[in-house]
Amino acid sequence: MTTADTRSVVTLRIEPDLCGPVSVGTVAVIRTLMSHLGLSLGEALAHVNHAVFDGEHVTIESPSREAAQACVSALSKLQTPAVVHAEVGRAARGARDHFPAR
Repeated sequence: MTTADTRSVVTLRIEPDLCGPVSVGTVAVIRTLMSHLGLSLGEALAHVNHAVFDGEHVTIESPSREAAQACVSALSKLQTPAVVHAEVGRAARGARDHFPAR
């Protein structure tokens, strides 16, 4: 198997608490993605915006399975108005993410 066949991902879905044109409670989610997955602010923000405002299930490449598990664990403990659903998975063979982790 190649590395592309076994890379871990975090799948994220967010049920937002919207207040006008903004979502309340996503700053902690953005910081968690940056901290655990090594994303830049712009990358993390783009993923959260797709999940919140486009209602998408977002798949984010993780540098390792351990990092993905730590990220999902941290997301599950957040106390935010937005409901966050996250799980660890494996990327589909040959799949490309919009914003892969570095």
